Parts: sequence; C-alpha cells; structure tokens
Amino acid sequence: MSTPTQHGAAVDAFVTRQAAPGLTPPLDTEYLAAQVHAHLAGALGTGTAYTTADALIAAAEALPAGADKTTPLRLALIHAIRAAR
Repeated sequence: MSTPTQHGAAVDAFVTRQAAPGLTPPLDTEYLAAQVHAHLAGALGTGTAYTTADALIAAAEALPAGADKTTPLRLALIHAIRAAR
C-alpha cells in the first residue's frame, strides 16, 4: 500500500511532466489518476476508503497500455474523495 507521501510524489511527477512542453501531453486517464493521487496525498493513509482507493489506482496503473483504465480510476476517485474527508 502506498503512503500519502508516495501519492504526493506521484502528483509532483505528473505536474512536472504536464508542464514540460517537449514531452507527450498526458492522457485523460493520467489526469484522472493524478486527481486520485492528489486526494490520497491529503488523506490520513488509513481506513477502508483509503485502502480501497489505493488498491484501485494500483490495479488501474498496472493495466497494460491500451486497456480501459477509466472505470477503475473513476471508482478510485470516489473512494479517494471519501478518504480525504
């Protein structure tokens, strides 16, 4: 399981990549994943909502290129928002 600090590092990496004009622009699913990481970075790192969101984003990010990541990322976002409250 990733810690809030690790989720924060994922957000930082995304923001750095997004701001680099020479790199390929992020995909919509990468923006969605960054939102999940941002919410989890602000969470306590415990509880059912946190562990569920963490597991869902890990599973979505492990899917092969071209796989549909939207649904698991949307579910992760819902749980991440709950975890950060």
